[in-house]
Amino acid sequence: MGYLRPVLRISGMAVMLVSTYELGHQPVHIASPAAALRDAGIETVCVDLSVEELDIDSVKTIDAIAFSVPMHTAMRLAVGAARKVKELRPDLPIAFYGLYADVGSELNHGSVVDAIFCGEYEAPMVDWALGSTEPGPVMVSLGKSEFLVPDRRGLPPLETYARLEHQGEARIAAAVEASHGCRHRCKHCPIPAVYDGRLRVVGHDVVLGDIAQVVALGAQHVTFTDADFLNAPAYSLGLLREAHASYPELTFDVTVKVEHILEHRDLWPEMARLGVLFTVSAFETVDDRTLEILAKGHTVSDMSEAVDVMNDAGIHLRPTWLPFVPWTTPQDIASIVRFLDAHDLAPSVDPVQMAIKLLVPEGSLLLSQPEMARHLRHFDAAGLTWVWEFASPETELLQKELDQIAAAASDCKEDTHTTLSAMRRVISSSARVERELVLLCRAHGRPGVGHRLHCHWQEAQVST
Repeated sequence: MGYLRPVLRISGMAVMLVSTYELGHQPVHIASPAAALRDAGIETVCVDLSVEELDIDSVKTIDAIAFSVPMHTAMRLAVGAARKVKELRPDLPIAFYGLYADVGSELNHGSVVDAIFCGEYEAPMVDWALGSTEPGPVMVSLGKSEFLVPDRRGLPPLETYARLEHQGEARIAAAVEASHGCRHRCKHCPIPAVYDGRLRVVGHDVVLGDIAQVVALGAQHVTFTDADFLNAPAYSLGLLREAHASYPELTFDVTVKVEHILEHRDLWPEMARLGVLFTVSAFETVDDRTLEILAKGHTVSDMSEAVDVMNDAGIHLRPTWLPFVPWTTPQDIASIVRFLDAHDLAPSVDPVQMAIKLLVPEGSLLLSQPEMARHLRHFDAAGLTWVWEFASPETELLQKELDQIAAAASDCKEDTHTTLSAMRRVISSSARVERELVLLCRAHGRPGVGHRLHCHWQEAQVST
């Protein structure tokens, strides 16, 4: 049985906000617009399909429904859910909002959804719900907004979601957002296609108010979901200082680009003292040519230096990878394995990372890159991505094999070391290395990191 709640009408207007996927966290992209809608006197019900069911009786009584689509997976799931709602209530106004709302709009607008909101969506959604704007073309709002503390009432409790395992304790976690957009324009990232290098801060009091709220709800750890927490370093560090002063036992994780790790290297020791346990950083690959094409703003040498900076600060670094692009070779994947081994990073790697294939959605900045264009074939409307071909058949086969290993391991909840060892053997064979690659999953990392290497996520509990 899911967390099924009826829609209660107070103002005469009822809107349902639906999340399909937010990386295992209680959805902040539901809580933020819920605050704006409720502040405007609109009765709002919140549903998270990642952990609960959609109450059909509630769908029959609402006046509009909006699906949150902050990422590609969420968008694909939302399209399917919206079609079911459309079948049930053909005349019900349906909206998509968030970073991916405009992806596939030519296919979905009119047939599935009536309104699409990108960027700073709260105010336009209120106008839409109140009937102040007519449904129509995609609305992209990038103006500076005054935000309210996200309203998490009606969402499943934090205990339902992913927890952080740290020092033998499963810590209740919550996601908080301090900024929207990003100052950078990495070619493969969906954010520049909407924000084009703009950054919008949520605001000091709002963020601290949300942190106070989630702590009251039981949170012991906070994930800042910002694309880059150090896009505005003075602002972000101020948030950490005040949050730590109020809640000394609270821990954090952040996402930061390699170049910002190095640019702000003097901040990391203090951030460690303020409770930052680990930092996620998009390393992507160990091929400098690919990093340049993707406009990542860093080199492989910078990545090595970033590892040292974080180790010296006592903060665990969790790099993310994009190993497969059209021109990848099996030897490139072997080089990633060697990098992981050389820097004791294997315990930080989720095995699925080793099988990730470049996603090229509609509007991607990569579409104009000559290196990418020659590999493009057609747009997959159902998959909401461009289909491309590998230059090397051997690489295509390797990617499929690694993907199958990751999927099978996930299904049986195999331990990371066993899965990565299986991947190592496949990569060694494909790359034709003389000696099988050594991918060590050490129990302890470099001096100064120690226990922090044992941080990892427990899956969310899905209600049935």
